[in-house]
Amino acid sequence: MARLLLMTDFSESYANKLLKGIVRFSHEHEPWVVCKMPLSLRDNGRMEEVLKFAIDWKADAIIGQFLPTDDVDAFSRHGIIAIAQDYQQKFPTISNISGDYAASGRICADYYIKKRVHNFGFFGLKGMVWSDERRDAFFDEISKRVPGATMSVQDDVDISETWWYNIEQLTEWLRSLPKPVGILACDDNRAYYIIEAAKHAGGEGMRIPEDIMVLGIDNDEYLCQLCSPQLSSLNQDTEEAGYNTACYIDELLSLPPEQRVARKTDILVKPTFVTARRSTDAVIHPNPYISKILYYINNNLTERISVEDLVSLVPMSRRLLESTFRKEMETSIYQYVIQMRVEKMKDLIVNGHSPIAAADLLGADYKIIARSFKKITGMTPGEFADTINE
Repeated sequence: MARLLLMTDFSESYANKLLKGIVRFSHEHEPWVVCKMPLSLRDNGRMEEVLKFAIDWKADAIIGQFLPTDDVDAFSRHGIIAIAQDYQQKFPTISNISGDYAASGRICADYYIKKRVHNFGFFGLKGMVWSDERRDAFFDEISKRVPGATMSVQDDVDISETWWYNIEQLTEWLRSLPKPVGILACDDNRAYYIIEAAKHAGGEGMRIPEDIMVLGIDNDEYLCQLCSPQLSSLNQDTEEAGYNTACYIDELLSLPPEQRVARKTDILVKPTFVTARRSTDAVIHPNPYISKILYYINNNLTERISVEDLVSLVPMSRRLLESTFRKEMETSIYQYVIQMRVEKMKDLIVNGHSPIAAADLLGADYKIIARSFKKITGMTPGEFADTINE
């Protein structure tokens, strides 16, 4: 029976999802004994107490948010497997639970680029590997795909207290950005701070999502729902990473202690998809009339949308609107509506709805939308759902 110590911040959903994956592995095999230790021991420089407890408790392994100054090799010297939950940096001598941070940055850049965003910002924590790599990949993808894009960074907070932020400094930065702007935060906590700072400042140019779109990472359901407006966020397969970590520990425990160091490997947390909520629910287009039409379409996808409805929104004749829309969007109004309904159906399926339930939520006939879905994506809604569940 494996005995596992956990020293991490369980106030965050990331750590709880890791634990959920570990517990799932434990339930499928011989149950493990798991002990949660307070993170304050690390912050108060009492790692020797953690080591002593681990030895006395006869721990087989420890997973922790270690600091760069911590002697993590002390655990292996006592036959205890140590795995770092990525915090400030990766450790070269022990295994790390580490995210594909570059992939996260690229996915979030792609999300904003598809929304035709031209101004971009990043709010992060300087010196944290998971923030730095997300930022670099985010801007690298934008520079490749959006000519003339503006890019701005507010990540000069080089501190260990990741909960802290300067609201006045953040507000000043938000005011300085060209609008509308799409901001990626290094995690959901920082995204929450952006929304709070924008509300604190208020006024012209600080509306979310009309002026400032905000996207977080981790999809902490509680925090995303707490935000007003609710926060869009990038999901990660953190629970699966927890399960894989447990598999790895179980594999190491079958080896003699002297062979375990040579088997050092990093467990990867992969980003998956963006759960879109109100904080990014804006449509950007330089033509204000087309922007108004796009906004209406995207907010009425469950309703029957006619060209007559759209004509009533702008001072344009039907013929002029249709020709202008086709020129600006390189597709017809009818095809754009279909494309957006298919995209919405994809989002619903990704977020756990069956294809038929997704069609019902859209108010669409399943057979009709399924044909459009296959024509646009190259697969049926059912086949798409299977790729999500693999």
